[in-house]
Parts: sequence; C-alpha cells; structure tokens
Amino acid sequence: MTIAIAHRGDPQGERENTLASFAAAVRQGADMIELDLRRTRDGVIVVLHDETLGRLWDVDRSVADLDLAALREIGHADVRIPTLAEALHNVDVPLMVDFTETEVVEGAVDAVRAADAMARSLFVTWNVDALRTLRALAPEARIGLTWIEQGPPSPTLLLELGAEFWNPMFRLVTPDRVLARRVAGLPALAAAPDIVLVAGRTGQKVAEVAATYFAAESFFRLDRIVRAARGIEVSDYFDRL
Repeated sequence: MTIAIAHRGDPQGERENTLASFAAAVRQGADMIELDLRRTRDGVIVVLHDETLGRLWDVDRSVADLDLAALREIGHADVRIPTLAEALHNVDVPLMVDFTETEVVEGAVDAVRAADAMARSLFVTWNVDALRTLRALAPEARIGLTWIEQGPPSPTLLLELGAEFWNPMFRLVTPDRVLARRVAGLPALAAAPDIVLVAGRTGQKVAEVAATYFAAESFFRLDRIVRAARGIEVSDYFDRL
C-alpha cells in the first residue's frame, strides 16, 4: 500500500492549512492530510504552521497573542484559519497532526477525541517531551517521531513512545538506515518501500534509496508515484532543509 500525504493540503493551488487547501488535496487523491497546530490566547487549537500571521495573512501578530474571535476576522469563506475541530469535521481522510509545542497537546487530544478521530489521526513532532506528554494523556494516540538529528533515533526511544513511524530528514534517508529500521520493524515515513512521501529533496532521496536498495519493481512503482504526485506537496518541512 502506498500513502500520499498532502503537506498542508494543496499549498500550490490554495492557501496552505485552510479548508480550501485540504479539500483540493482530497480531490487530487491525497490519502492523508498533514496539518500544523498552534494555540490561541484563549486556548483554542487552530491550524497554522507559523507562530506569526505575517507570511500567510499579512498580519503582524502572533497567534498566541490573539483570541479565536480575532482570528475569525482574518480571511474569508473557507480561506480562513480553521480550528482543529473544524478540520476534523470537514476532512474525512486520515490526518497527520504536526505540532512543535507541548502547549497544544491537551487541546489537540480533546478535539480529536471529541470528533472520535483518534484512530485516523497520527500525531507527529520532533519534540520528544511533547510526545511523552501526549502518550501520558492519550495511551491510544498514534505517534510518529519526526527526526532532525544527524544520527537515527534509538529503537529504545521509538518503543518508549510507542511510535508507529519515524519521519527522518532527507539526509538520513540512506539504504543502510532504511534497512536498519526495517529490521527493527519500524517503518520510516519517508523511506519505507510501501509508504512514500513526495516533496523536494526528501522525495528525491526516497527514489535514490529505492533504486539502490529495493527491488526494481518497487523502485519503478515509487518513481511513478514521485513523478505523478509532484502537484501535491508531501512530507514535512525537510524539503526546505
């Protein structure tokens, strides 16, 4: 099985991390939507990657300094900053719930549980302490460990977190490291032979590793997916590293 994960929806055709972007990605065949979380001043979990609103919304303010009511005044129709609850309600496909700060964990768990969406939500971050907090709050949560260190994560850490996947930066996607993870029974989101993330350098490395290590049939299948899916950005932000 191959999984196409749309990074912030379809950020090429729509504004990223909006309901319009998610809907566009689903129409194009995305199997999963990756989205990012922030917390407003009044404690609401909203979908936005950046700490501030300047890059996407031309507002020189931090999300953490504004209440949800103030965010509601930005944008129009379905091109607004959605809450996580709204994203869960409007997006039927599974979600990769990406976050960096521990402060979003409790609210995110509450929203996902309220939507009865724990089984279709995969929580991912490089923040190990935040993942430990998540695991303590939600033993049933699905976890993926984003990894930005030069060396790969230890199996002990992955087992402690109960991680289903690890998501390595593209520089870690090499045949020997992929083999090591496969032997440990822990697939890598950006490197497993049957789970492909396509975006920039990460996608290129997946293809290179497939050509070097996996069977030719698998490589050609992956290569077709890589080329076909370029319209949907996939993976985390590692394509920019």
